[in-house]
Amino acid sequence: MLKLLVLSFISKWDSSQQFARALCLHKARSLQTKNCPIFKCHRWNYSVRICCVWSDSRIFLDCESQGYMLIPIFETESEPMFRSPQNYRTFLTLLMTYTLDLVGYSIVFPVLAPLLLNPHLHYFTPNATESLRTTMLGVLFAVFGISQFFGAPVAGALADHYGRYKIFLWSIGISVIGYAVMAWGVYIQDLSWLFVGRILTGFCSGNFALAQSATADLTDVHHRSKAFGILLGVGGLGFVAGPWIGGKLANPDWLSGSGAFIFAAVAALINLLIVFFFFVETYKSKAKHVEISLLNTFRDIRLVFHEKTLRIILLTYLLFAIGWGLFLIFSPTFLVQKFALGSDKIGDFFAYMALIWFFCSMFLNKELAGKFSARSLILSGTVIATVGIVLFLSPGHLWPYWFIIPVALLGGALCWVNLGAIISIRASEAMQGRALGVSGSMWSIGQIVAPLLAGPLAGWNIYSPLLLGAVIILLSFIYFFIRYQEK
Repeated sequence: MLKLLVLSFISKWDSSQQFARALCLHKARSLQTKNCPIFKCHRWNYSVRICCVWSDSRIFLDCESQGYMLIPIFETESEPMFRSPQNYRTFLTLLMTYTLDLVGYSIVFPVLAPLLLNPHLHYFTPNATESLRTTMLGVLFAVFGISQFFGAPVAGALADHYGRYKIFLWSIGISVIGYAVMAWGVYIQDLSWLFVGRILTGFCSGNFALAQSATADLTDVHHRSKAFGILLGVGGLGFVAGPWIGGKLANPDWLSGSGAFIFAAVAALINLLIVFFFFVETYKSKAKHVEISLLNTFRDIRLVFHEKTLRIILLTYLLFAIGWGLFLIFSPTFLVQKFALGSDKIGDFFAYMALIWFFCSMFLNKELAGKFSARSLILSGTVIATVGIVLFLSPGHLWPYWFIIPVALLGGALCWVNLGAIISIRASEAMQGRALGVSGSMWSIGQIVAPLLAGPLAGWNIYSPLLLGAVIILLSFIYFFIRYQEK
């Protein structure tokens, strides 16, 4: 194998003995260069061996017939992440789509807690207790997860049959209606319409998994972790803009605070137009038959969980989703209860959190993914996230949060990005849609369990939801450390 690789490098030389293009960089980096034997190349009468391979991809060749003189350095080039310019343009469309999706998804975080905990608004009767308000807030978040739990695998199965393009259009179109319904519910201060809107937007949120599936279609396993990091990192821009815009537009004095969801509906409509005009189908090997029902969620979970490795990864993902959901969903409630913050200030905090998420996913994870295994990054991420959430409980003033938030977000980003990547890598091509759909279901279960636990707990003790989240993320670390070993 080594001889073939060495001769391949030689065959790329031109008549002036200068290097042209090399083979795959990851193959070159994997060579054991110590005590490397010398191989004869009869075409140029050279005996050649690789005497060192630098981490910056420079390769020196030692030519025995020239007295071990060093041939000029050649900079090897890795295979491009995308196979064609069309794939690259499609990925750019995915980035825009995912970003706008996250604008709508994240816009609720600084909005709902101040609205429902405000005793001067009319979502509840005047004598409603704070425990009732936090419990209903938890249920309002949970119905989104319940709808997502059933919708994500259905969308994944449909995407494996009809392709990504058509399902993208349907899911985004439904989300436009869902956000419009929520805007109406806020405008008339009717909790029931908010529930209807959350159900609609939750059921069509399977396009998160669709974006991951399409990214997997466009990349090979060697580039997938970095591509997922770019996808989730750029999507983090939507997570920056969503809370910040939501916080500014949720002023109860303007349209009763419905401006945030009006904006979300408009963003979803723009998203729909982008996909319609610019997205190119990425999945060519479509399934010949697919059976769709609401029970597909459980069937797909059973099918994917039959694979032991996927089962371990997905259970880790579930524990992380519950713990992170307790932190992400109820940190605004914690800040409202402890510091009486409004939507405006909470939006600023969430925008800052999203900026940290963007940096860690887009830049830091790309660097770390080339130096450490996905397992190491996941384990490190769970520990860092646990420490960050515990620190989040401590300050009695707001200023320390500007230093504590990056710790929690660094851990969460490393864990989430690499769990998503490792699920895709371990799943076969035929199982990509279902495996990532089930991962969406695991996230949905986390978004169901976390707020249902946090709502009553927040009414009892404001620290308990976040503390429980830290404990569960630590459990995910222990489980993954014991059960998952990379081959």
